[in-house]
Amino acid sequence: MNADGHKRKAEEIENSLQKLLPDPDGKHVVAIVELTYGLLQHLIAVGMERKFGRHLDSHVGLPRELRKAGAVDIAEIFVRLDSSRAGRWYGSKGNGNVVRQCNQFIEQVKNWLEI
Repeated sequence: MNADGHKRKAEEIENSLQKLLPDPDGKHVVAIVELTYGLLQHLIAVGMERKFGRHLDSHVGLPRELRKAGAVDIAEIFVRLDSSRAGRWYGSKGNGNVVRQCNQFIEQVKNWLEI
């Protein structure tokens, strides 16, 4: 997928995500975390292509590639979200703090992209 395709897919996912927000009690936290994960994958692909002339079409190895390119903060956001993601699936209860964190991650990546 090229950068424009990633951008369109990010917009589609973000539109779906907006239908679940606001969610102050975290009732939809699993869906919000999963949508955020997909959204960030596509936004990061756009950013990597624009900034570094390359991107990955998979989450596998993404933090490593971001670190190699000097985008250490974005790599850390992705790692933290991935950790949250595992916690949502394996027994943790949802809460509004995780939802707020997802929103913060999205804003941080968008700022990195300068959107």
